[in-house]
Amino acid sequence: SDLFRTAVENVSRRVWQESKLDPVLEGMSTTLTAAVICQSRAVVAHVGDSRAYVLRDGRMRQITRDHSFVAEMVESGALTPEEAERSPYRNVILQAVGQKKKLEVALDAVDLRPGDVLILCTDGLSEKVSPAEMARVVQSADLRQAAEALVKLANERGGEDNITVLIGRVEVEEAS
Repeated sequence: SDLFRTAVENVSRRVWQESKLDPVLEGMSTTLTAAVICQSRAVVAHVGDSRAYVLRDGRMRQITRDHSFVAEMVESGALTPEEAERSPYRNVILQAVGQKKKLEVALDAVDLRPGDVLILCTDGLSEKVSPAEMARVVQSADLRQAAEALVKLANERGGEDNITVLIGRVEVEEAS
């Protein structure tokens, strides 16, 4: 996990350096959610408000915690989750790849079981499609069709932000 954190920090530093070389790119940054899977364990690196979920036995569990102003307000009790959804500050992120200040990469490990589905997505999806809806779509289609259906659904609901989703299912490898 130290290598994973270092890799994300290096990418962030490189994005920041590139943004200083070209005035058109100045101030660019991005969120990041990535997973490395080895055997039955996933390590998720996370910066910003893109998300990772695990769908297991019909239940969605959010692995990541948004690095956002409203997430901190909800955590402190100053806002309810419903108020956070309507807040004009809901897209204010506190961490981003490409920022000048020291990056705080969140790392989360999750044990996976056969049949689990790992979903990585940008806030363009998670702000338009609820976790329960994601679960229904993923369970009712093959993964490629599910990804396409989720992006389409988010676009139909306004989809003004980038909408990216990656979906993978844990399968048992047959012994040869």
